[in-house]
Amino acid sequence: MEFTVGALIDIDDYVASTRAHGREWARRQLDQADRAVRAATARQPASCEPLPPDEWLVRLSGDDPDRLMGEATALAEQIRAGIVNATGLTATVSLGTPRQGPGNTTVTERDARRTNSYKLLLGGDRVITAPREEHSGAPPPVRIEAELARRIQAGDRVGAAGLLAGWVDRCVQERGLSPSTLHNWLMGELLFVVDVVNRGRLTGGSTDWVDAFARLPIEELTTVTKIHERSYLHIWIEETLWRLMPPAPRDILSMAESYMAAHYTDPRLRLATVAQAVSASPFYIAHLFADVRGTTFLRHLTALRLRHARVLLTATTAPIDTVAARSGYLSAKVFRAVFKRHVGCSPSEYRRNHRPQPS
Repeated sequence: MEFTVGALIDIDDYVASTRAHGREWARRQLDQADRAVRAATARQPASCEPLPPDEWLVRLSGDDPDRLMGEATALAEQIRAGIVNATGLTATVSLGTPRQGPGNTTVTERDARRTNSYKLLLGGDRVITAPREEHSGAPPPVRIEAELARRIQAGDRVGAAGLLAGWVDRCVQERGLSPSTLHNWLMGELLFVVDVVNRGRLTGGSTDWVDAFARLPIEELTTVTKIHERSYLHIWIEETLWRLMPPAPRDILSMAESYMAAHYTDPRLRLATVAQAVSASPFYIAHLFADVRGTTFLRHLTALRLRHARVLLTATTAPIDTVAARSGYLSAKVFRAVFKRHVGCSPSEYRRNHRPQPS
């Protein structure tokens, strides 16, 4: 009887790496990782299916389950090492349990993903075999509700997010912990945050959960159960707390606009830069521009730069490349293209048509 086992190759810290280095860097790294995976599996009787954006599912078959697991483990180590050697990334390879029969992609992927959920506890850059027996019903090793409530009531979103992230890092050290238990603990803490933040109360003082989840749907909170990367879990916690504990939106937006007005001539200015300066998430800043101003961060930044460029074109005789540099553009070519697309003429034409005529 033939057995089949699945191996899920998962790039480590993909979201955090993309944020740090940019999407183009991440795309090149994934292309190199894909070549490494295909090179390793090409030498084996194995199928390989890419699962964008950063995973691959490899399936191997054999008539002896023990020998099959040995072959799968050896191939997993080879794939992991190949990705490390070919890229600036690391990867985790999670092995499912050998199943009788040729099986199908759904079953082998499900088994491998169950194993991969333990990456949240074990960390990455390793080969993970079938998960340990799960233990449930235990309480968290430490309780943080009193301190968490204090930080929430003080409006300290950064402190609250840091406290929760540190609590997660402490919890994963527990022996016998399962990913589902950790997710349950974290869901409990998030519901506690919702309870503290929510001002809608019913008769008797209980939280109006209908009102609370109308503003933050429960399915957005439960997405935490799909996270298997600790670096991404930290990002998710921070962004979720930004949404659960928002300051007055217009205050944050005003701070962002003020920062942009003071720094728009810096060609390195990015959404992430502004978000960091005003202690908000890039996602939240982008949302405010769309919801409150009916525009985007980039359009607002472009408007600031082009308004300044029009002043320089009409009030000075500075060359076009100087106007571009003083308006926040590294390249005069890019400046000309942006200017013509938004203003309807080239910078030189605008200067000729709008320069004051000598009396």
